Amino acid sequence: MHAELAIELHRTGDGVVVARGDLARTPYWCRWDGTTLWIVGSAATPVGEDDIALDLAVGEGVHAVVRSVAATLVYAGRGAGTRLTTRLQVGSGASLLWQPEPVIVTARARHRSVLVADVAVDGSLLADEVVVLGRSEEAAGAFASETDLRAAGASVCLTAFDTTVPGWSGPGGTDGAKVIGTRLALGTVADGAGGPPDPHTAVLRPEGGGAIATTLAPDPDRARAQLDAKLAVPPSADRRLPTAGSDADPALPVLV
Repeated sequence: MHAELAIELHRTGDGVVVARGDLARTPYWCRWDGTTLWIVGSAATPVGEDDIALDLAVGEGVHAVVRSVAATLVYAGRGAGTRLTTRLQVGSGASLLWQPEPVIVTARARHRSVLVADVAVDGSLLADEVVVLGRSEEAAGAFASETDLRAAGASVCLTAFDTTVPGWSGPGGTDGAKVIGTRLALGTVADGAGGPPDPHTAVLRPEGGGAIATTLAPDPDRARAQLDAKLAVPPSADRRLPTAGSDADPALPVLV
């Protein structure tokens, strides 16, 4: 499968924020409930040689949250393997909280994940990537992750992780941890002091601004908590999942 999806969140003349673009295109269904864009998988992916790109533009003055309703399971790859490219663009005076559910790398995976985030000078971003290295009692397959943080088009920091590098799971790498979490922050959300010392979490504050926190944990919940302690989620972001059957039920995509 090769798929390129583009979604835009923007404010109309009457002040309402709407979502437009590829909201119901394989492999995703997406629903905008006024504050949160819910991503629902509509196909088993990534698998084989799937190459998927998702572009999300958050327009001027828009404040948005993006979540998924389930973890992403990386299935067996073949040939060049699978690839997922995510490009986030945050406009002037806008903010984005990007917190999809974890990515689970199975033993036969051959996957590359690329996240490019470009934030306007007065915009704000907090974006998470939580990766589970194998299912229960399973080793992870080949997985490479690249994160590119940009401020107004200028590169701030480029980081990468690769399970094919010798020693990646040793003391100089994950040290046997099952979960690795990364959080990007740029704008007002990156201004915190960094919380108490934590041997499992490191925070890099590039000269060009922003912050990148990386943590090692036994499970995704612990990873999120450790990231929160270093780069807190803005208190205005509602982290509660909608209840089934409510008006905000993400299982029933509504296109705008």
